[in-house]
Amino acid sequence: MSNFKVSKEKIELFPHPNADALQIGKIGSYQVIVKLGDYNDGDEVVFAPEKSILSGVLKSEWEKYLVGPNKDRVKAVRLRGEISSGIIIPSQFVSNFDDFVIGEDVSEHLGIKMYVPEIPKQLMGTTEGFTMPFMGQHDCEHARVYANELIPGERIVVSEKLHGSMFTLAYNFETEETVVTSKGLLKSGLSIKEDENNAYWQAAKNCRIKEIIKNNYNSGVVQVFGEIIPVQKGYNYGQTEITLRLFDVRHNGKSIEYDKVSDEFKQIWVPIIYDGECKMNEKEVILHKSHDGQILATKTTKLLSTEITELCKGAELVSGKSQHIREGVVVRPYKDRLAHDGNKLRLKLLNPEYKETGDEFN
Repeated sequence: MSNFKVSKEKIELFPHPNADALQIGKIGSYQVIVKLGDYNDGDEVVFAPEKSILSGVLKSEWEKYLVGPNKDRVKAVRLRGEISSGIIIPSQFVSNFDDFVIGEDVSEHLGIKMYVPEIPKQLMGTTEGFTMPFMGQHDCEHARVYANELIPGERIVVSEKLHGSMFTLAYNFETEETVVTSKGLLKSGLSIKEDENNAYWQAAKNCRIKEIIKNNYNSGVVQVFGEIIPVQKGYNYGQTEITLRLFDVRHNGKSIEYDKVSDEFKQIWVPIIYDGECKMNEKEVILHKSHDGQILATKTTKLLSTEITELCKGAELVSGKSQHIREGVVVRPYKDRLAHDGNKLRLKLLNPEYKETGDEFN
């Protein structure tokens, strides 16, 4: 998901699959659940995503919905089975609302800060800045609000979404430089210095990542992405030592199709649940309603079929023993591409039984 910010955005509406009185809104790259008729497609709103720390009048207004020791943190919630990833702040709480432009960060104006959970000792390390060409980021967007970007009938790949901590290692053959870092640090332009006590470096060594890269490439920059496990409470995937499962290999910034990576990479790949046709349905969504409830405008939108969305349920596949529930799945086109807003089409569907605490770390 995009970098944290509280911003003024336009809301785009989609049907809620489980409730006719609710709608799903796309605000920036976030998903939020709203009541049918509360907003029209294209309305301008200010959105505070999950992990926002509220203060003052905002804290007082929403306190009964907030979490944390100070009852001041916005948390993602489920409404009729779908994730709502933050709160819409009405314009009367935003002085000079009309002066802000779409996409402008207003967190400082509203006194909102981002909550950063305490990082476990094994994931901490000494950081330093780095420069390396072709270094990319990884984010997953909510499938419900990005499904329109998929093409019915195209080849898609659905893999298990693991509940670990994102890992990336990049190796530059020209300079022989190695970068190991996490999702959060990567976005800050920081890497982790080599440390035998650090879980990211332990995963890299336990799985021989740099050795595998050198066995299969001899030039350019190779960057791999994965989830290190077990690090999150309740999700050990049957593992007793730090390891990882990969979900992306990029050579000079270009993702390699999962079935074209080497067998060495495939041995530590995330479970693939589905590889086949993108099956979709169409549904009408209400865009505008009058004050007396009259429908003024609608549009037809695409939804992933139940056959695809149901894949997020069930047990994990990593251990082969169904040790606990599956966090969810990631849906992506077989051929890597971007959505219209520039985000990669890596779309997540979370298992309805998976409960976020707000204290997950990246």
